[in-house]
Amino acid sequence: MSSEQPILCLGLAGFTPEQTKHLEALLARLPQGLAAWQISAFSEADAWLVSGEKSRLLSADTLKVLAGRPTERTLQINLSEVDRPIAFSLPLAPGNLDPMYTFDPTSVPSLHQMLHKLETRLRSLRCQFVLGGQLIARESQLLPGIYQVSHHGTLLAVMDFHEWRIGISPDAEPPDFELARWDRRPLAARGIPAHFLPNSLSQLRWIYTQRTRRDVLPPRYRSKPVYLRRAPDVPMRWLRDSQLLLLRALSQEISTFERLQQRTGLTAAQLTRDLASLYFAGSITTTPDKAGTGSFVNLDVTAGSAADCAALLAAPAAAAAVGQPRTVTVDPTAPAQLGRK
Repeated sequence: MSSEQPILCLGLAGFTPEQTKHLEALLARLPQGLAAWQISAFSEADAWLVSGEKSRLLSADTLKVLAGRPTERTLQINLSEVDRPIAFSLPLAPGNLDPMYTFDPTSVPSLHQMLHKLETRLRSLRCQFVLGGQLIARESQLLPGIYQVSHHGTLLAVMDFHEWRIGISPDAEPPDFELARWDRRPLAARGIPAHFLPNSLSQLRWIYTQRTRRDVLPPRYRSKPVYLRRAPDVPMRWLRDSQLLLLRALSQEISTFERLQQRTGLTAAQLTRDLASLYFAGSITTTPDKAGTGSFVNLDVTAGSAADCAALLAAPAAAAAVGQPRTVTVDPTAPAQLGRK
């Protein structure tokens, strides 16, 4: 398979509008690296760039970032809970802040060097991206069973499609998966090494669909009514505001692609990406008999409260037409897993 670069997102904090615009211009001038970077909402980013001038270390675990523009608020970060790399622009404010990653915001080479370090730090995410893309590409070929993915005799991943568990070696490199072989093994080989990083089919495909430039949404989702099945089978904190909008819209009524675009205001590209993610996470279907019922009506989408999705309610009812309130039956099966549509 040919190598594909993931789109990784940067969240900015503490920068003025002029500094943000300048950083965007520098990103556009960067040579190709291990990934393509774009600026996104802070909470949805894979890595954070923070103004060193506006940063104050209040305690060993608490970082305060002053607002960079009048419409922003001061940001307070609990460093013990941060699950993504942070880089700070130079110069740093006086104090005891000693970050691992820094960069000169006026220098393309400095920014490029720092992003390369972040790409290396995000190696596991890039491995998940490659494997997720391969799972989608091979979906019609895979059968229930155990698959071992290896390269030059080194085990990279084990996929158990009986118990729906996947483990990835913490030492794997993204290029290894490009040249890896997939071997279907007997049930006796189902054990996943304890030190492998746990994953799931839905999570890997979600990571891929959110970070690829490819259109992987099945064509039928552009022409047929779309039904909500259940909450997506990924951690609730992964859901973005646009996906919460879609879940809420589909919980209110069955919709077509065009109708969803009208109701949510999302661009066609964003709607395509989000529907693909929801599809591969088992959340939507075009088959009425596979639909479920649930309520996302009271979600505070503007607050980015993805955790509220855990309150998804299910209750059986009867079928409805497009544009009418949803009333469909529950089917617990998963969509399109290993050829099962």
